[in-house]
Amino acid sequence: MAMNFRVKNTNILHNGVVQKEGAIIQLDEFQAKKLEGFVEPVKEKTPSKQTTEKTNKTKTENKKPEVKTEGKDKNGGESNGK
Repeated sequence: MAMNFRVKNTNILHNGVVQKEGAIIQLDEFQAKKLEGFVEPVKEKTPSKQTTEKTNKTKTENKKPEVKTEGKDKNGGESNGK
């Protein structure tokens, strides 16, 4: 079963592609064992319910109502574009 690992300390060549330090790659147990000095397991984080609710609330509060005008100028008369 493949797991996620972060490349550490150096760049590595994995499956013919250079993976830079900090990149997340998937490895099986055998591959991870061979690269154990160069990768570390990534703990999968799921956002907590509290964090998700706070993010949604912030997005809603930051929206400003859109003001629509009906083609009138500042004095209330029709604008002719001049």
